[in-house]
Amino acid sequence: MQVTVSGRAREQELRRAASIAELPSFELKSRAAVDWDATVLQVSRTGLCLKTPGRDYRWHPGLLHTRVEAGWTHPLVRAMALTQGDRVLDCTLGLGTDASFVALLTRVPVTGIELQPALALMAQEGLRDAGHAVRVVNADSRLLLGGLPDGSFDVVWGDPMFPVGAAVTHSLDLVRHIGSHAPLGQGWLDQARRVAKKRVVVRDTWNGTLLETMSPDKILNTMRQRPRYGIWLG
Repeated sequence: MQVTVSGRAREQELRRAASIAELPSFELKSRAAVDWDATVLQVSRTGLCLKTPGRDYRWHPGLLHTRVEAGWTHPLVRAMALTQGDRVLDCTLGLGTDASFVALLTRVPVTGIELQPALALMAQEGLRDAGHAVRVVNADSRLLLGGLPDGSFDVVWGDPMFPVGAAVTHSLDLVRHIGSHAPLGQGWLDQARRVAKKRVVVRDTWNGTLLETMSPDKILNTMRQRPRYGIWLG
């Protein structure tokens, strides 16, 4: 992905762009050399901005406020059987809305894995600046899980990419645009069950068929046209 700076960039933005370009998947470009018809990660005074033809994206907490309002009654919390002190591994971080919410309740930093490098950088910056206790790791969770000890987390969480046509917010539109659409798969589930001490939880749409293909121990159904959750007990 191309990385550049905004107009009239200061030295610190230039240095950061150069630093990002040292990471795999990024290429430093001057503004004059950028292909603006492609996706560009821009470093500006106000932070990272993903520029696409016709639309710009910045980190946003998404619907975090609605989760916080629901608190311990939120279906995700019930699916996870969450308690304070639980160690949670979020394998599909995105912008970190779920991870932020869980960390607020458990009072333990959540580890979030994000496969897409630009999305991981944006989430890391946004979560840090907002004061959320989330540790961001840019990796493929299907590979990272294999190197973790048995029972090293209490809960392992997966939220595969929502299907085309599902209602999305502006921030989730960013995740769909550059995030991974690869399915979690049986290999992921096998490793997740080994790593999770209490349970593995995967979200599916209310009318989806993903959970049936993964054979969870049980399914938590919520309101009509609301997500449902597959649960595998540790």
